[in-house]
Formats: sequence, structure tokens, C-alpha cells
Amino acid sequence: MSATVDAPQPDMSSSGPPPQQGKRRTLTLVVAAAALLMLLAIGIIPRIRRRQAALDQVSAAQNRIATVSAVRAQTAAPTSELTLPANALAVSVASIYARSNGYIRERYVDIGSKVKAGQLLAVIETPELDQELEQGTANLAQAKAAREQSRAGLAEAQAALSQARANLREAESNEEISRITNTRWQVLVAKGVIPKQSGDERRTDFDARRAAVAAAQAAVETGQATVSVQQANLVAAEAAVEAQQANVRRLEHLRAFERVVAPFDGVITERKIEKGDLITAGSGSDRNLFSIAQPDVLRVQVNVPQTYSVDITPGDVTDLIVQERPGEIFSGRVIRTADALDTLARTLLTEIYVENKSGRLLPGMYSQVRFHIRRSHLIEIVPTDTLIIDSQGMRLATVTSGKTIHFVQVEAGRDLGANIEITNGLHPGDIVVSNPSDSLEEGQQVEAEFR
Repeated sequence: MSATVDAPQPDMSSSGPPPQQGKRRTLTLVVAAAALLMLLAIGIIPRIRRRQAALDQVSAAQNRIATVSAVRAQTAAPTSELTLPANALAVSVASIYARSNGYIRERYVDIGSKVKAGQLLAVIETPELDQELEQGTANLAQAKAAREQSRAGLAEAQAALSQARANLREAESNEEISRITNTRWQVLVAKGVIPKQSGDERRTDFDARRAAVAAAQAAVETGQATVSVQQANLVAAEAAVEAQQANVRRLEHLRAFERVVAPFDGVITERKIEKGDLITAGSGSDRNLFSIAQPDVLRVQVNVPQTYSVDITPGDVTDLIVQERPGEIFSGRVIRTADALDTLARTLLTEIYVENKSGRLLPGMYSQVRFHIRRSHLIEIVPTDTLIIDSQGMRLATVTSGKTIHFVQVEAGRDLGANIEITNGLHPGDIVVSNPSDSLEEGQQVEAEFR
């Protein structure tokens, strides 16, 4: 028979929490988790929203077309005015130096004196030159006497030569007669008509006549040599006379410079001598006697910048302005240019003539020349704030017909203050960005807003 054994029952009173307490703990954990989730939601969701809003703004900014302030390039007028500083000088200026050594005997003019061409300015006393002229005159007279003596010697030699030639002709005639006679007598001697002694005498006479001809020929040759010598002496004498005459003329010309005269009409601008001063001839000394200027016409010299050099031509009318004559404008005309630029300053030297018969302008005045330039090519004008100057050079940001940014290299001309001239790189009507920002890029889409 089997026995039934009951399993042991757990002791609920001695282990684990009571059922009611476990439920409260679970509920507390759920509430804490819910609170934590709520706090997380409160902190994270706004951040997520803000981040999304920022991303949306960035995306909108990237997709948005930028608006730029812009202007249109304006074509400059075909003529413009250019004012440049200048120096006004007299058209003719001369420094007068002494041409002979001596002392100032008289001085007739001073600074500011108006003189005419050929007017006597001063007289120089030249005792040494006077003595040289007297000596030269005496040497000339001596040379002329020697020339006359040479002429007389030549005439005498020519007469002697003529006599020698006459003697030669006579000797030749006598020789011919003696030859014929000797020939005849030799025939007669051979025939025995006359004695042999007579034939010998005729032959001897013929020999004598022939010797006389030879002597006459020698005399003629001697006479010719003498004439040649006398002719050479006469040529030398003539040359000596010409040399002495040239020396006398030189001294006379130098003595004429004792009278210092004005080379042209003008005004004495400088005087460095007084009566009795010792002076030295030549311009090598640093002391000139006078300086004279012709102020009726002023020669104004201007250095024109390279930008405008091709627009300046002889004949152009200009205006001359000086501060000391307010309100007055003096008309001038371009006479010539250097036709070459200064390699250092890159400027063209230009000369302008200005009439000054009224004397209102003084040589040496600082002045300004205003050119009325007719441009040889179009020039565009843009505001100064459109210009970009950086490591890439001088540029402008332009807006193309496709509404994109395009940077162009340009060359600037005159700065007009608020505006500036663009001489190269820009076309009429081009749209240029004002105050371009550094963020602009080549090819960027923009919308131009004209101001």
C-alpha cells in the first residue's frame, strides 16, 4: 500500500515584498520614465526645430538670386578739358657776352629797358686789340710791297725770256744760212772750183752757228725756269697778302664788337656790368654782360601725360590761366610737340605760343594751360566706388546680358572725383556693380538694381 506524501509549501511570510508594494514601485518607475521622456522632448525638440529652420534658411539663401546695386557706364563727350601746370617763357631769350677783352667805357641800358634790334647797349675799350690791328695793318702793307716786288721780278724774268727766245730764233736763222752755205761750198771744193781752205772756213762757221743755237736754247730754258720761280714767288706773295688781309678783317670785326648792340627787340632782364669793369671775351666765363628777352610772344611748355599725348596736335587752341590775373583767359595755340615721350615721366613735351603784346604776362610766371581735347577713341565714365583694385590689378564687376557676374580688366584715365574715366576695357552701356562685395564670384547669378 502506498503512502501519499504532500509537497512542502513555500513560506510566504518570510521572503519577497508584498504584492501591493511591488505595484507601487513599478508605477513610480513608469512615472519617472515618462517625466524623463517629457524633459528630453522639451529640450531636444526645439533644438531640432531650430536646426531645421537654419537648414531651411541656408537652403533658401543658396537658391536665392542675389541683388546688386548697379549703374550703366556713360560714354564721355567727344571733347574734354584738360588743365595742366606750365612754365611761361619769352619766345626769344639771349645772354650777351663780350667778344673782345677790355674795359667797359660806357653803359647805356639797365634792367627793364626796352630796346630795339641794333640799339647800342654798351661800349668796350680794347687797347690791346687796337695795337694788334695797327700791327696787322702794317704787316698787310709789307705783304703788298713784297707782292709788287714779286710782280716786278716776274715781269723782268718774262722780258729776259722773250729776249732769249728772240736770240734763239736769230741763232737758228744764222745756223740755217751757214748750213746752206757750207753745203754749197763743200760741193765746189769737191769740184776744185774753190780752195779747200775756204771750204774748211765755211764748215767751221757752220759749227759755230750751231753752237750758238744750243747756247740760245739753254738761255731760253734758263729764262723759263726764272719765270717759273718768279711766278711761284708772286703766288706766295699773293697768299701772304690774303692772309694779312684776313687777319686785318678779323681784327676789324673784333673791334666792331666794342659796340655791344641788342640782337632783337626786347627787354633787358639782367645786367652784370658797370662802367670801368674789366671783362673777358667768350661765353666760357660765367659773367655775361646782359640778358635780353622778347616778351611779345610767350613760349609755354607743358608736359602732357601719355594718356592724352595722341590727342594733342599742332594748331590746337588752348587757354592760359594765371592766378595773378583773376578772371582773365589768354588764348594760345599749340606750335609743336617733341613727338616722343619722356622715358621716365611718360609725358609729351608740348610748346604753346601765347600773344603778349599787352604785357599782361611776365616771362617766368607759373601758369596753367587748359586744353580742349577731341578724343581719338571713346571713353566711358563710371562712379569711383565701382572700381576694384587688388592683386589682380584694376577691375570692374559687370553684369552680363545673362544676369551673371563678369570681371573685366580696365585702364583708368582722369579721376573726376565721384567719377572716373575708363580708357580701355569697358563698352558703352555696360552694367557695372556699385560697391562690389568680396563674396561676388565670376559667373554668379545676380539681379541688377539700378540706383
